[in-house]
Amino acid sequence: MSDVSSQVAAAHLEFIEPISACLASKEPSLAQQDAVAVMIATYREEGWSDLCRATVALLAGQATDEAALDDEDRMILAAIEQAAKEPGWLEGAVTEAEAQAAEQIAALILAATWGEREGLEALNQMRAAAQAAGLTGSTAHAFIAMVEGERELDALLGAHKNAQTGLIERTLAALSDQERDPS
Repeated sequence: MSDVSSQVAAAHLEFIEPISACLASKEPSLAQQDAVAVMIATYREEGWSDLCRATVALLAGQATDEAALDDEDRMILAAIEQAAKEPGWLEGAVTEAEAQAAEQIAALILAATWGEREGLEALNQMRAAAQAAGLTGSTAHAFIAMVEGERELDALLGAHKNAQTGLIERTLAALSDQERDPS
């Protein structure tokens, strides 16, 4: 299996969590099996056919055809296997991904705050993607609020109920550091 990217694991957390829990369980409950079926159906509808086929094979204890998978699919499967073997690993991977992303997002927010058009455009695209997915009060919405000057964690989380708490918290910390030392 491919090396596991914390960014890929964090991006596909909703898929990885129920499947790794089911894989780790000797006798998965009906609720676990249903959660897995829903995620596989959702990902299949979104065009992840090869990944879904490989995931079904993995759950059945069969070999997967890695040649049919792209790098991201292989990393997702590796993350599922890693999380099944070591349940605490996934939380650590997400934390690592948030820390890496927070630095980059803070720089983007700072640039947008200072009037850099590309930075604001990138953040607006994130917000538009969240809105197109039917998500209001998202993490992307909170980032725009940061551009507009909000720096209080409680206010951001209160106004953006669907925001990722850890990422918002880490982004605020990175933003504070970058504002103090703009070099």
